Amino acid sequence: MIADVLVCLSRLAEALVLLAAPAELQHDWCERNTLPEDELALNFDDVYQTVWMVDEQRPGLLTAEVKALLDGIDHALQAMSGEEHAEVWTCEGLMSDPRWEQVRVLARRAVADIAELAVVPVSL
Repeated sequence: MIADVLVCLSRLAEALVLLAAPAELQHDWCERNTLPEDELALNFDDVYQTVWMVDEQRPGLLTAEVKALLDGIDHALQAMSGEEHAEVWTCEGLMSDPRWEQVRVLARRAVADIAELAVVPVSL
């Protein structure tokens, strides 16, 4: 397997594990790295934009289900973006907004599906 694909999958797995984590752990990650909550989405978006490379170099490695979950996460995060949703991107929003739980559920499913590929180490 091409190293770039492994790097991309590893980064994707890391971003998904972070999105799948409980709100308290997500908040701790933001504080530990002195980053705002929106960095959770930006971290995923950076990797999501490179997923096409995996498909290009290893067609079929990412199943249609995984791609649909990644698209679902992207759409859910996009729906929360913008100044009109600023409350979502706070500690309180992270802990209590049901849209974050929807993202966590999708991310957990994607983590499980990627772990089944047994190509890169993945754990919650």
